[in-house]
Amino acid sequence: MPAANDEHEESTSNIVDFDVLEAAKENVQPLASGRRVTALSALLSTPHAQREAKLSETRNRLRINVEIALDDEDGDPLEAYCRLVYWTVENYPQGHSAESGLLELLEEATRALKDDRDGKWRGDLKYLKLWLLYASYVEKPTIIYKFLIANDIGTEFALLYEEHAAVLERDGRRKEADEAYALGIARKATPLDHLKSRYSDFQKRMMSNLSLPTAQPEPSTSTQRPRKALATTASSVPASSSRASSSRTTVGSTRSTPGIPSSSSNARIQIFVDPTGAEAQAAQDTNEWNELGTRKTRIKENVPEVKKLVGTTLKQAGRSKRIASASGSSAAASGTSSGIVPFRDPAPGDMPPQPAPVEAAVKTPDAARGFLPFVDGPQESVAAAPGTPSFTPFRDEV
Repeated sequence: MPAANDEHEESTSNIVDFDVLEAAKENVQPLASGRRVTALSALLSTPHAQREAKLSETRNRLRINVEIALDDEDGDPLEAYCRLVYWTVENYPQGHSAESGLLELLEEATRALKDDRDGKWRGDLKYLKLWLLYASYVEKPTIIYKFLIANDIGTEFALLYEEHAAVLERDGRRKEADEAYALGIARKATPLDHLKSRYSDFQKRMMSNLSLPTAQPEPSTSTQRPRKALATTASSVPASSSRASSSRTTVGSTRSTPGIPSSSSNARIQIFVDPTGAEAQAAQDTNEWNELGTRKTRIKENVPEVKKLVGTTLKQAGRSKRIASASGSSAAASGTSSGIVPFRDPAPGDMPPQPAPVEAAVKTPDAARGFLPFVDGPQESVAAAPGTPSFTPFRDEV
């Protein structure tokens, strides 16, 4: 009975809430090998603070294992780096970001293991897969594949040539993709049958994408005037004109830009020839590609240089302005001339008297103001207003 309960609890724990995955699907980077839904659901359903604390603890433990494996002669740093890398890929579904640091981790792993144990890991398939994963996050992956071939890293595996050709085909560089397949087959990379099968599929795709030949336009039967020659030889022109043109050419050749061959000169163009023998071997020895560089070195022009603040003096913002204003005010107080005179409120004793309140203006007659209106004819006196009439009541006579 307890066993049945355990099986029931295990089956119920595998139930995944699809709403959690649906809400975060834009932030999950798809992988060719796929992701475990249960681990992804458990990761996304955990609160952010608890998730970061748990991930940081596990990352520190895996980092310690890497350092121990690098210091131990009998350790396996490749396996330790693979555990740390694939754990980061699984637990940071958004891929490369500031939190995961996946790109920097891949750069560290590929560079640290390149010459470790005298290049022991260059022929390991796990090490090649770390390089291929790193190439999927860079801007120009073809440079990574050329570096691997130049340094003999994973060249005995067919996976290197298949991935290189796939990237070139995606970029439309079909001829270079064909050369990549041919190089892997010539080196008999394993598994060779799988590489030949991929190459056969590539050739079928290229044949199906070939466009049909376009119809050439038929030549017209109408007579056309012959075009004038753009240049004439010395035999087709008179001797006098050829001598004149040669003299003009000689004069003009002295005025031509140095380093640029003139079209009228008869000098042959020097052809570059690849060195052979001991010279070629010396040039090949000095043309090694030992260092690929990191992302920080490629974008160093866009990143400001970081310096320590120990022993440095920071200038206070606005200090020069305060000094200039203080010197200007002292100059104004001393009576010296300065470019800008600051405004100051006057002292209480220097305040001007308050203006008297404005009273209402009293209307004055026009004569007092010296203005007389013009009146036609003789001026008549204005009669006084009549008084109130008296009232006598009526009475009957006696």
